[in-house]
Amino acid sequence: MEKPTILLIPGLWEGPSVFTSISTTLQALGYPTLVAKLPSTGTTSSDPDRHTITMRDDEQAIRYMVKPLVIDKGKTVIMVCHSAGGFLGSGAIQGLGMKSRKSKGEKGGVAKIVFLAAGLALEGYMHGKKPFMDFIKAKGEMHCVSPETTLFSDLSHEETEKWMKELKCQPGEGWDQTTVYCGWRDVESVYLVCEGDKCFPKAVQLQCAKLAGSQVERCQSGHMVMLSMPEKVVEIVVKAAEGF
Repeated sequence: MEKPTILLIPGLWEGPSVFTSISTTLQALGYPTLVAKLPSTGTTSSDPDRHTITMRDDEQAIRYMVKPLVIDKGKTVIMVCHSAGGFLGSGAIQGLGMKSRKSKGEKGGVAKIVFLAAGLALEGYMHGKKPFMDFIKAKGEMHCVSPETTLFSDLSHEETEKWMKELKCQPGEGWDQTTVYCGWRDVESVYLVCEGDKCFPKAVQLQCAKLAGSQVERCQSGHMVMLSMPEKVVEIVVKAAEGF
């Protein structure tokens, strides 16, 4: 039987390379694996001649990856969403959930979502500045506050230095968009709570997991669990994919 396709979705600043190890391992286990790239990551809002890329563009980019897998190829998809990828990925899959498609006699669909220390919001929620966001208005950029501790609190000094060089800015504007769809209402989910997270506190993660009605798993990782505990992430993803 063909295994589900795994789609890995990064959060802000980090880019797709944070999932390289996870992707390689999952592919070695026989799972077709793709990593999304958020078009907003690495861009600014300072160029008056260029459209500011917003979270809506990120949602569309994710949808453009999922839709052909589901609609054209009838694939079963497991989405793995880290950090802001939680609300971005959830917002991208309207009409693409496996349950709703199966009820209409259609093949394929998003069968499950795995949330990794992910931010979630209800419909109508307007996103805005958070304590871990640092806005440089003159440059039209938004960065992470103290990423050494906010993101990489449980990595070695060498690993932290390596990944600090990989971080990109986000646009300084365009984050006042509103959540209009919550995919976790239509798709079952698992939420990996990272109890050592300095970006999203454990209590916030548990609120998000409760909101989505997710099955809760736990680990002691900081925010970048795919870097500090990749084996745990692979374990959770494989468990979520089994049976589809």
